[in-house]
Amino acid sequence: MKQKLTYKKIFFIFSFFVCTVFLSAQEEKTYSYEDLKSELFKNNPQLLNLQEEYFRSTLDVKDAWASLGPTIDLQLSGTYMLNPPVDPIYLNVDELFGAIQWPNGIKPNGQGQYVKIYDGMENTMYNIQLSLMQPLFTWGKIGNSIKLYKQISGVKELQLLSTQEQLENELKIRLVTLCRLYEIIDLIEEAETFTNRMVEFSENAEKSGMMIHQDVVEAKVQAKQLEISKQELNEQIKNQLLEIQKITGLQNLNRNQIDFSVDENEILSVMALNRTEVLENATSSQQKSIKMLSQLESINVLAEKIAKGSVNWKPDVALQVTGGYGGSRVPFFEPNWQRKDDFSLNISVGIKTTIWDGGKKVRDVSRKISETKTAKINQSDARAQITQTLDTQWNTVDLCTLKIDYQDLKIESAQAKIKLKENEYQNGYGTEADVLTAKIDLCNQKIEKVNQTLSRDIACLTIKYLGQN
Repeated sequence: MKQKLTYKKIFFIFSFFVCTVFLSAQEEKTYSYEDLKSELFKNNPQLLNLQEEYFRSTLDVKDAWASLGPTIDLQLSGTYMLNPPVDPIYLNVDELFGAIQWPNGIKPNGQGQYVKIYDGMENTMYNIQLSLMQPLFTWGKIGNSIKLYKQISGVKELQLLSTQEQLENELKIRLVTLCRLYEIIDLIEEAETFTNRMVEFSENAEKSGMMIHQDVVEAKVQAKQLEISKQELNEQIKNQLLEIQKITGLQNLNRNQIDFSVDENEILSVMALNRTEVLENATSSQQKSIKMLSQLESINVLAEKIAKGSVNWKPDVALQVTGGYGGSRVPFFEPNWQRKDDFSLNISVGIKTTIWDGGKKVRDVSRKISETKTAKINQSDARAQITQTLDTQWNTVDLCTLKIDYQDLKIESAQAKIKLKENEYQNGYGTEADVLTAKIDLCNQKIEKVNQTLSRDIACLTIKYLGQN
């Protein structure tokens, strides 16, 4: 009996341990803003693609540098011939003796014998060729190509950093939006308690003859409006969570997993910035988007130089050195290889140029000049767009600040009205419906303030993003 009891204790402890481990594993992980940024850097497909593009651009730079040096090619071949084309060669001794002028006319008799003078071609044939090609003069095309690919790699790096900052700002805006939406949801739920009580009060008052049916319907309409607004807000919250999941690569995020609150000091610090300095920073040559367009302009200038170096009658000069071997044996293993002329060495200087191509290269130069002008126009247009966006966002901040102050006054007025209606209701001068109506109005004013605060926060974060270098 004691042994059975011991087994039960062990089983209970083991079950408790397993359940504890399982429940701890099921605990939801919370993510701060820094945690979400880290996940964004690791999982965002747009960033990962840009990282790979930047990596490939660094390889292009190395390839461009390699163009300065020689290109060395090695070609090896070995052949086995079952039936060599050249057979052994034999010579008749009598014919050989007949071709010799013998003294005193005495000629030996060969007696029809044959002598092998060539053993025939061997069954194997080896061929080795090593060639070196070194550019000597290319009208600066190689040097400009190196600079061009460096600039392209720099653009890819700036594009990566700019996109990273853009996604960080988008992440923060969505988190701030979530916080404000949660505030509105809480206020709607608070208002729902009042509207539900209003519906209940109206129905009772209708039964007692103190209210008409129209008042009951209006109370129900107000309650239904809040229900619809709450449903719409829940959809907005769901969409925000889905977008956060999309840019961070996380799955099944919910409200409890996000540990974030709006930094009011950050918002106030943006509002206190000098607007002229913000504009100067946003449109300076060090701002990433402007710098990227400036480098694109430099790329077009270099492409223009390369195109000019490729026009007609501008030859490229290169040195070519070719060494080879062809024989029936592997080099240095052939008998008497020193006396055989199986090795070769050729040194050449080549010149290549286009004489006439129908004007294609000339038009290519004009095309690059046009692209350079377009890059300058885009740079000016980007500055104008940034300036316009900043003006719009500052106007939004100013307008929302005024509306927030206005809502504060309306909230103060609504709070005073609630106290008044409560006193009237307690003293028998008013009804509970008047108190509920005042409380619902207070919730509506608070909701409107949060809406204006959200618009101001988004504008401030946009300004901060545009103003950073």
